Amino acid sequence: MNNRFSKIFFLASFIIVFFKPVWLKAQSQKQYNIIHLDADLKINPYRKEVTGKAEYKIVMLNDADSIFFDSQGITTLKVKSRSFKTSFQQTNKLLVINKKFKKNKTYRIRIWYRVKPKIAMYFTGWQTGGRKQVWTQGQGKDNSHWLPTDSNQNDKFTWKFHINFPKDYMVISNGEFLSHKLNGNGTATTVFEQSLPAPAYLIFIGAGKYAEQKVMTSSQIPVYNYQYTDRLNIDKTYYKTKEIFDAVEQEIGVPYPWKNYKQIPCRDFLYGGMENVSATSFNGDRYVTDSMDFVDTNFVNVSAHELTHQWFGDLVTGKKSADHWLHEAFATYYARLIDARIFGKDYADFNAYNYDRQIIAAQKIDTVPLHRPNASSLTYYRKGAKIIDMLRQEIGDENYRKLIKAYFKRFAFGNAGTQDFKNLLYEVTGDSLPKFFKLWFEDYHIPEFSLVQHNDSIIFKKNNYQLPVDFLIVTNEKQYILRASKSFKLHDYKSIKTVVVNPGNKKLYDITFERSPFWIKNQILGPTQFIDRYMALKRITQWRDSEKDSIYKQLIDMEQYYPVYAEIIKNIKDNLNETHLQMFKQLFQKDIKTRQQIAIELDNIPEELKDNYKTLLDDASYVTKQAALWHYWMQFPDERKEILDKTQNITGGNDKAFRLTWLSLSLFTDNYKVADKRNVIKELIGYSSPRYNMLIRLTAFEMIIQLRLVNRTFINNLFDASFHFNWRLHKPARIHLKKLYQVPDYRQLINTELNKLPEDKQTFLRKYLNN
Repeated sequence: MNNRFSKIFFLASFIIVFFKPVWLKAQSQKQYNIIHLDADLKINPYRKEVTGKAEYKIVMLNDADSIFFDSQGITTLKVKSRSFKTSFQQTNKLLVINKKFKKNKTYRIRIWYRVKPKIAMYFTGWQTGGRKQVWTQGQGKDNSHWLPTDSNQNDKFTWKFHINFPKDYMVISNGEFLSHKLNGNGTATTVFEQSLPAPAYLIFIGAGKYAEQKVMTSSQIPVYNYQYTDRLNIDKTYYKTKEIFDAVEQEIGVPYPWKNYKQIPCRDFLYGGMENVSATSFNGDRYVTDSMDFVDTNFVNVSAHELTHQWFGDLVTGKKSADHWLHEAFATYYARLIDARIFGKDYADFNAYNYDRQIIAAQKIDTVPLHRPNASSLTYYRKGAKIIDMLRQEIGDENYRKLIKAYFKRFAFGNAGTQDFKNLLYEVTGDSLPKFFKLWFEDYHIPEFSLVQHNDSIIFKKNNYQLPVDFLIVTNEKQYILRASKSFKLHDYKSIKTVVVNPGNKKLYDITFERSPFWIKNQILGPTQFIDRYMALKRITQWRDSEKDSIYKQLIDMEQYYPVYAEIIKNIKDNLNETHLQMFKQLFQKDIKTRQQIAIELDNIPEELKDNYKTLLDDASYVTKQAALWHYWMQFPDERKEILDKTQNITGGNDKAFRLTWLSLSLFTDNYKVADKRNVIKELIGYSSPRYNMLIRLTAFEMIIQLRLVNRTFINNLFDASFHFNWRLHKPARIHLKKLYQVPDYRQLINTELNKLPEDKQTFLRKYLNN
């Protein structure tokens, strides 16, 4: 760089750094509070366009020469303050309104705009067929891609929407439905009002073909469950809605804060669910279920999680990103309590145990603590829920309930941070638990314990945080809890049947406990709770068969929760002696989830179990049916036509995995419906098209490539998926394309079809494929 140019560059930089426009400086401080928004919105789903007029009532917090709204990709047409046109500047991210604003004064700002949102408002099916929907997802600042607003989560306001949309579709939004009026031009205007304040990221608008089902809760809150009209007769989605709502409200101990509640399924949704205020949107592809889907995937946990957010997140919102645990940890925790109520304690304990193992395994690479803005989902949700449970143990149930009630009384319709929560904890209990918060909120490590039994002594070889741990002592006469943080002797050693460390898996501890096989066996078979039996059962996988088999036999003769039987199945399936065959015959008589484990795990079906195994095709589970069909078809070629005929009318679940499996097997069955082969291939490739939901397409991609059925239509379906708004679809589609591009014949086909795409898409894919 020459000297003269350096001086010019330095001067320009100086001007930019030290003489920023006033409105850019203002971004670092909050300028105003929104009180209310009244918006007229015209949504054209065929053009993927929104035109609107947004009128904001704001109160200034400081004097200012300009204010700004988050306005990402929006074209502002006109701005008025009261009746006067107001000058403005529009950048790609901000709308800057130039006017002298006075502190503490109220202003009405009207903004006319139009936008084709790239994110936050999503349009499915309008150009490609399939289920036609519009839905918004505004977490973070995303709603500012279709609505100019203040995205600060500390700014809470009320709003009223007049939504113009094609008349044949139902429109749903936050708050109360006020009116629906036909316009005479093929559209209708639906009015909703959110009369209690909430932040902009919780604004929701959805539209589609829905039926409305109303449920009244015990506290007389109307719950509106929206369902696809073609799924009404087989619907198992909203299982025990009233019980779930009543249980969440009872567990939290604070009345539901909003006037109603809605649950809306969305196609190709980005997440499991989203807690928009009074209007939860959720993944309809996964959670709209019939009775067979329900066995393997249900909406209960997600429903309870998002409902809990109506308190934790919506009623009281975190002040900043590091306070995100105040939303997700509590929502996950209460959803676990509801799981226990609906499906039983064993169900909830088993899920919690598996997540605990993930957390412990992940700590080697997942090193961001809970109280950080960039913590992982596993930390915010699963680890956070466990920490809430441990906090409740620490302060006691009565104090915990007082704390939660005080939290909502103090901060309702406002914001709270971690320090606010700790201050309130001190007010309620007289102790802010500094050591607890330092370990579980500011550190990522999981406490480790290495324990060894030596005759009548328990030796602590490692306790890296010097924490106490509970031991359940089970003798011939009694059970009792002993808490210790260092080595100790057992005074009633001779009468002890077993010693269970961390009973009930109550604490998130990484524990190894070397102890007597006699104790382990008695923990498995004794009067301990399911999760303790299960954890001990996993310790005997390396024992001799003769030692294990006697335990397995006794467990099979008892009534156990299915993971116990699943563990047995995994351990005997590869060594099917006469004893194990007899065990399997008994296991076939167990519950549907145990039978499912047999369908999945038993790769080699012995002749002695053939008839038993064939009955799995009749089970009320698509996962079971699919696994059984695959294994049976592979092992008994003489019966392939028979079982294909038997199962040809089963369409399968939301991902159509069963149907896709059936189609692929029919292609490879000699002399089976030869005249239909072309139609079978057409149907298979059809499932990769944008007419179908994301789950179906992802399953179809894998199957078609494995079967080498790649053709021009399939390549174009991959192209379409490569530009889908949901990364869970476009990422694997691009990866598939890249792998196919390495094969010369497919490369030629891809290049031929690429030439037909618009230039911007061609450029993107060519760069990606050749990188």
